[in-house]
Amino acid sequence: MRPVSVSDAKRRILYVEGEPRWEYKFIRRAEDDDKTVQVPAMLRTTENKIYRQGISDPKELADGFPSRPEDLFGYQGIIIGSVEAGYFTPSQQELLREFVDRRGGGVLFLGGRFALSDGGWNASGAADLLPTFLPNSKDTFHRDPATVELTAAGADSPITRLLDDPAKNVERWRKADLI
Repeated sequence: MRPVSVSDAKRRILYVEGEPRWEYKFIRRAEDDDKTVQVPAMLRTTENKIYRQGISDPKELADGFPSRPEDLFGYQGIIIGSVEAGYFTPSQQELLREFVDRRGGGVLFLGGRFALSDGGWNASGAADLLPTFLPNSKDTFHRDPATVELTAAGADSPITRLLDDPAKNVERWRKADLI
């Protein structure tokens, strides 16, 4: 038997996103039910503008991604969404490495249009933080369109009714361009 210490201290995970995506919405939903996790986020809305959410203090992330260890090391983890490596200065990339090596923090890289190889992470100063080797090429990210076919219950449901005529409604869903 081994004793385990469970702390009720809040764990802070910094989420950095380069474009509006659904991932943050679902992370926030999951985090809302867990009072020991806080996910402050910075979302790049335009080239020189970020939108901050879930921050503890009005000054938090006001200048963008932290550039000093004392600011970054207050987080236990970092999630990097669809953000190219070039968004971070070389010193910020080195700070990411120190966050893992010295601080013992965790970094999670998500896929996306500007992430991983397409974002130049394979040639960045933080490439060895990735648990895999990335290809040396661009245009590796792609979305495959999905087709939709309503079930019998879905075809009868008012929630999925786009058109009043049931047959035309089913056909409309079949032709929907979903990505």
